Amino acid sequence: MKYEEYEIKDNSFEYLDKKYNCSHAIKRDIKLIIQEAETSHKDEFDELYNRDSLTPQKVRLFLDDRQEPIYGMIIYTIEYKNQNVKRTACGNYYPVSNWLDNLKLLPHPYQGSICW
Repeated sequence: MKYEEYEIKDNSFEYLDKKYNCSHAIKRDIKLIIQEAETSHKDEFDELYNRDSLTPQKVRLFLDDRQEPIYGMIIYTIEYKNQNVKRTACGNYYPVSNWLDNLKLLPHPYQGSICW
């Protein structure tokens, strides 16, 4: 399985001229990334990062042998408070749905990979 990355604009991305909605995944990821940062290192997180700057940048789209999307993972950036620098954070893996042309990333109860 290989992956390709696509820019996220207006909470969605395009692949092969089809637009995929990521709104639900983004909302869920941001909540989980902040929660993970607070749980693992709250003092450092609050001291170093501007939590309101957490923004989706691109989706890492995992493709099967026929170039069909299987999973997507959204990559986010967050700004440091005292520097003009950003770092990345990863969201969860989400199965890609194209059921009835309702193209989106779906939450999955067992696929979790928030990385901070």
